[in-house]
Amino acid sequence: MVEQKLFGVIPPLLTLFNRDGSVDYKATCKLAEFLSKYVHGLFVCGTYGGGPLMTEPERMKLVEKLTETLQNKVPLVVHIGTTNTPEAIRLAKHAEKCGAIAVASVPPYYYHYSNQQVLKHFTEIVDSVSIPVYVYNNPKTVGYGISSELLKNLEAVGVKGVKDSSFDILVLEDYKRTCSKNFDVVLGTEAMFMIAHFLLDIQAFIPGLANAFPEIVRQFFDACMANEVAQAKLMHEKILKLRKIAYQAGSSNMGVLALLHIRGFKSGYPRLPFEPVSEDLFEKMRAQVSEVFCGDIPAIEDMTKM
Repeated sequence: MVEQKLFGVIPPLLTLFNRDGSVDYKATCKLAEFLSKYVHGLFVCGTYGGGPLMTEPERMKLVEKLTETLQNKVPLVVHIGTTNTPEAIRLAKHAEKCGAIAVASVPPYYYHYSNQQVLKHFTEIVDSVSIPVYVYNNPKTVGYGISSELLKNLEAVGVKGVKDSSFDILVLEDYKRTCSKNFDVVLGTEAMFMIAHFLLDIQAFIPGLANAFPEIVRQFFDACMANEVAQAKLMHEKILKLRKIAYQAGSSNMGVLALLHIRGFKSGYPRLPFEPVSEDLFEKMRAQVSEVFCGDIPAIEDMTKM
């Protein structure tokens, strides 16, 4: 039996906050509506989505609001990763109840855990829901990575796939080689998709840049899928330029939020301890984006005004 896998452009939706630090559910849902015109799905409450910065009730309420707003326009994959198993299970059950097509989780963080403890954590999550469970490999934020041997054992207990944000093509290749053909290997960045698709037949990715430029990322994906290598390469180079601009903010999520504001989406603040980019950096980034687009930055209206 062939398992259904994720496909296409699935941005890690930015969670937008108000100036006072409360979740701006309205603005986040409007952003999701805008993205839904171009993408194949949304990855909610992950790194870009600020899941680790949010309380359990906030995360649940955001999934509920997005479900109500989107009305199945695009499927949701909900990140339920936390420091502990019981909370992750509650978030997983809630996501399933709201209609998510899958859940994903980083391994538990802060403390150091053995492979057996990580395996037990995911076994408990898998046994708690009937929708697919993905492991989210993000060694930079978690503090440790998922080895191919551990991933194979995770597949054996029912984990259906992995979102890999190691930024290491050899890790990605090792995952593909070690796990079964039914196991879903998803890339966690737009930066490597062209290489990963053509070399490893990766079919889905979680591109943070698509929060600000979903049209460009979708065009890039379509060119890759159509085997239009020259066009895909041109789009890849533009994406890398925009990523370089965003990363001046020090963190990719703050940089992409600034790019979104540069396009005219005026709502949304980060939650402390993150802060918006400075006015000087914002203007510098605006000039650089203008240069990428030869002086004409493609604008979007502030969706919260709709």
